[in-house]
Amino acid sequence: MSSITLHFDKLKQRFAHLNPDVLDSFLQQHRKLTEVFSEALENFLLAKHIEAQGESVFVKNPTETTAIVKPSEQLPPLTNARQKEAYCYKAEHLGNIVNAVFSEPCGLAWDKEKQAISGIPDIGGKEIVVTFHFDNGIQKTANLYINADPRSLWNNIPSRDLVKEYWKADSASALEKTPYGTLIAARQRGRSHAHKGTCCDDDFTFGFHQPTGIHFMAVADGAGSAEYSRLGSKLAVEKAKETFFELLNDVSKQYYNFPKLEANSSNLKDLTTSILGQTVYSAFLAQQKAINEKITEKSLSCTLLLTFVVPLQSGKWFTAAYWVGDGAVAVFNPQNKDVYLLGESDGGQYSGETQFLSKAEFVDEQWKQRIQMTLSECPPVLFAMTDGVSDPKFKNDAALMQSESWSALWAELQAPLNHAEPEKALELWLDFWSVGEHDDRTLAMFIPAFSEEIAEKGSENTACYTEPNSNETLTANDLTLQKVSDVEEVQAVENEPENTKLPTVTLPESLEVQNG
Repeated sequence: MSSITLHFDKLKQRFAHLNPDVLDSFLQQHRKLTEVFSEALENFLLAKHIEAQGESVFVKNPTETTAIVKPSEQLPPLTNARQKEAYCYKAEHLGNIVNAVFSEPCGLAWDKEKQAISGIPDIGGKEIVVTFHFDNGIQKTANLYINADPRSLWNNIPSRDLVKEYWKADSASALEKTPYGTLIAARQRGRSHAHKGTCCDDDFTFGFHQPTGIHFMAVADGAGSAEYSRLGSKLAVEKAKETFFELLNDVSKQYYNFPKLEANSSNLKDLTTSILGQTVYSAFLAQQKAINEKITEKSLSCTLLLTFVVPLQSGKWFTAAYWVGDGAVAVFNPQNKDVYLLGESDGGQYSGETQFLSKAEFVDEQWKQRIQMTLSECPPVLFAMTDGVSDPKFKNDAALMQSESWSALWAELQAPLNHAEPEKALELWLDFWSVGEHDDRTLAMFIPAFSEEIAEKGSENTACYTEPNSNETLTANDLTLQKVSDVEEVQAVENEPENTKLPTVTLPESLEVQNG
């Protein structure tokens, strides 16, 4: 009789004298071992039966080296991972783990040395099962949910496929070098539009006037609820630029004298109020001319931010802006971090609402109250942006006033601005990710050569001091206003359903300028 048979006989004797409850407890505690033994015995007996029938069979019975796999235990769920983001779950508190096996490939792996699951998940929106193998043979499982990358949930449907009327490209950019620096702007369709295949409602334009050295920029944000706001924003910025440059080039007027005026002269303030007033009004008229049976005034609703900067012969730089709606216009000095807002964001009755360019601007000359001006000792960086940029980058109105926020934005912009094709790089940069911020984005800038050199070389030159005027709007109180040539074009709106007469806006065609 073999030694193993003797051991088995002893087991049979012990089992025979064990209390049934004790035996049941033992078998439950060693359930897997019992199952392995039972299965091996059944296989052996089956093989003997087959051999008795004259057939041959090979039976691999358990040996002393056969691994005994112990029962698996369910662990609490692991910390959620996120697709395309680095993940690390340290599991040393669970015991000495030899390996971790995933129910499907997911971009994660077990690091035995660090006793951690790590990697970058390449799948999302799934729950996988992780089986931990411990050095004592025990297995424990845990569920791991991998959240989908939010970016992957957004469609990017070209608007060209769906929009037939007043279509515009989903993104655009432009750049112009001047003797004083660079004008650059870009716009990017928001994900909320891209998801549905609709057009970008923002628009922009800019230009440089060589005789005066004036740099002009305009941005507009079409109302999301307005059906043809993409057309409204385009009409507003393009007509504004056209009018602004027509006025500068008109020798019968005095706008070409901008560089010659004294920094704090009333003539400079009056001339600024005049040219911006006529520019804003022409943008409004352009929208009015587009109204027909299909297109209503409200369907063209958009914000409008106009600004220009000019070097004066005195050596100072003069900047002015008109701003209706949300977004931001500001001058920023990268050297001493000074920032000055050229207006304030308009809020509506409800969250997310704002004000738009409308005939209300010309009641009691509301447009005048929106014009602000400032002087700088050195050329400033001039920003004009829609709320698609200002909201995620500044979060609130208080942040708009903080130089730290503008410094952070300026630092972030250095990568696209120093690219071989900065305007295209800026266009791509505008596609940045910000949770909950998926609006159209437009950013226009004048970057003086001085600031470009500082950014490129990273030098710490002596800061130029920017001295903003008081927060009071600078306007001409005793301006003599004359009728603009095309004011008759809006008379057709006088018979609107609400029978509200459009006020006649009279603006100066010329002002007497005293050269300083």
